[in-house]
Amino acid sequence: MKKEIRRISNLFRTEMKFLSVLLSSLRRDNVASLVFLSFILFFAGRGITEAHLSMPFLRGGYTAYSTPATKSLRINRQLVIPTKVNRLSSLKEAWTKLKSGFQTQTKQSQGTHDLEDVLIAFKTVLNGNDIDTSQLLKACRAHLKLMRSGGASLRLVAKDLESNLLKAEKPFNQSRKQGKTLYSLLESERKSGIHNGNELENESAAMGLLWIRRSLAFQMDLFESSLVPQNGKHPGDAALDAYATHLSPYHGWMLQKIFPLSLSAMPNRSAFIAAFGGSDDTLDPSQDEEIVRQLKTLLATLRPIIKRWSDDFKALNLEDTRPA
Repeated sequence: MKKEIRRISNLFRTEMKFLSVLLSSLRRDNVASLVFLSFILFFAGRGITEAHLSMPFLRGGYTAYSTPATKSLRINRQLVIPTKVNRLSSLKEAWTKLKSGFQTQTKQSQGTHDLEDVLIAFKTVLNGNDIDTSQLLKACRAHLKLMRSGGASLRLVAKDLESNLLKAEKPFNQSRKQGKTLYSLLESERKSGIHNGNELENESAAMGLLWIRRSLAFQMDLFESSLVPQNGKHPGDAALDAYATHLSPYHGWMLQKIFPLSLSAMPNRSAFIAAFGGSDDTLDPSQDEEIVRQLKTLLATLRPIIKRWSDDFKALNLEDTRPA
């Protein structure tokens, strides 16, 4: 009995090592791993059994892709191993399907994780009635990653967000103690004399954070009117309406021409939701509902943060309304 348990344990460890190599090659396209996997699958197709390789994982996984003409040998645990592969194309097709499946699942999982990361990050931003600067910047950095997953239509929004995030991060990293909360960071900058009243220094944390807040308010309106409802506005129309409310009043003539042009390329709702889900195809109803649920939670989390953010700027008279 002990010998049998030891044998099964050894087989399990062997399979796990092989599975680790397989996943590594799928995710990183490691050439050596791909060659090794192809070598193993080739000889498995030529009739190597459990006695030769001690890899029952190969039997179950590879049998599904064998051709109708393949002869099979039934062995223990009612699993089947192919003893011959008639065409090299069968092996290539099997590998292509396997790799494609893992890549699709990984991409979808990553898209969903991006949205979850944003939710988790923003939930830690409010500390009582104060905004924790460090957590705010981390949350905005996570949100930037989400915006990049939204495709070409959000590329300019993401680029603008990144530029302003860098403006905010640099001064904060230089004086973390003085800028522990958003209010203290803004107050510290104002006392340093770098601003001219409510005309903010362009490279200041205040300027970066002002535009990040406006960008988030724009995105909240976009999501709420076009993505959350099943039959809401087309994202392109919703984006233009949100732009007119939150960004256009503070943009100069040039930006007022460039931004609407980029927003006009917004895809339809299903494609937009799919992008946030990490997919190039339309999501099924349950996946759509999950993305919408997360977006609703994100909106509910952001509302009190944006309000406090705005109140801090107004209290310190740092609401710069000049056109950019």
